[in-house]
Amino acid sequence: MFATGMGFLSATLFSTLVLILPTIMVAECSAPSTPGVRICSPTPGSTVLFVNAIDLSTTPAPGATIVKFKIYDNNRRIYESFDTQTGGVIFNALVRNGRHNVVVNAWDSLGNLYQSRVSFNVIGEGFATSCPPPVSPGINFCVPPLTSFPLGTTYRIIGTAKGVSRITAMRLYVDHMPVSTLPGVSVWNTQVFTGTQGNHRISLVAWDSAGRSYRSSRIIRSSYRYGYMECPKDACTPGFDDTPGSGFSPDQNDYVGNSFTIRAEIKFNPLPITAMKAYIDNTVFAVSNGPIMNFPVTDAPTGTHILTLQAWDTAGVLYRVAYNININVPH
Repeated sequence: MFATGMGFLSATLFSTLVLILPTIMVAECSAPSTPGVRICSPTPGSTVLFVNAIDLSTTPAPGATIVKFKIYDNNRRIYESFDTQTGGVIFNALVRNGRHNVVVNAWDSLGNLYQSRVSFNVIGEGFATSCPPPVSPGINFCVPPLTSFPLGTTYRIIGTAKGVSRITAMRLYVDHMPVSTLPGVSVWNTQVFTGTQGNHRISLVAWDSAGRSYRSSRIIRSSYRYGYMECPKDACTPGFDDTPGSGFSPDQNDYVGNSFTIRAEIKFNPLPITAMKAYIDNTVFAVSNGPIMNFPVTDAPTGTHILTLQAWDTAGVLYRVAYNININVPH
């Protein structure tokens, strides 16, 4: 599964994060046969889910070594290799929602420059981390944006208030209940834990020094998610079991053939699971009538795609996980 430790992503990869440090693992992408840079995933023109992986490898000229490579996203440098690094699987949360043109430049010890590029689209929870004030007095509720994309039970709230006079305090409400208050701030940037799946009304309220109040609200849809095992009061959030030895597969950014088997199981569910479905992008490829799936997939589309697993219990509670996999992608 996922490596853990300083700079590495754990199973909380799928929670809403403002910043994730680059994650470096051993490249699954084999080095090119001639001097140059090879990007195996994401594949050109694909649509991937935040946080996506960039899997790359390099080959120097005969008798030389790779001394450095840099990754640029839309002309902005987002990663620079450490000494002796020649490739890797790199997750970087700076690659947010939208179109991206990623360029990798590599240099060898003889001064040769090698370059490779790929363009792709990112969707999901790659929201902006800044929030400008509104033009008129009020609250600009930036994150999460109005979206049908379901979030987890924990996500970040970002909003900026502007008053007729100085903003003196802001307060967060979940389902009309006050959660926390911050005095003397005009920018709200904290995480919220709703605790349960379903629709929740999230509200930001601000007051200025003249006593005027401002409010902005929206409905956010939550689902219990993969690997996110918050345990308030000893009651663990149910979800897909990704623990070592569970047999869960394929994993995030795995390389599989056009035919492979999906293995998954829901744990800690308080009510029986009645259905589970697996989607590649928006097409159903596997089904199960219980909490365990062990289903062979055939004729899956080639390229980097989004694999989504959804399960429902007898009360209609939704359990969900979505991530990127590489199908029949040379590596």
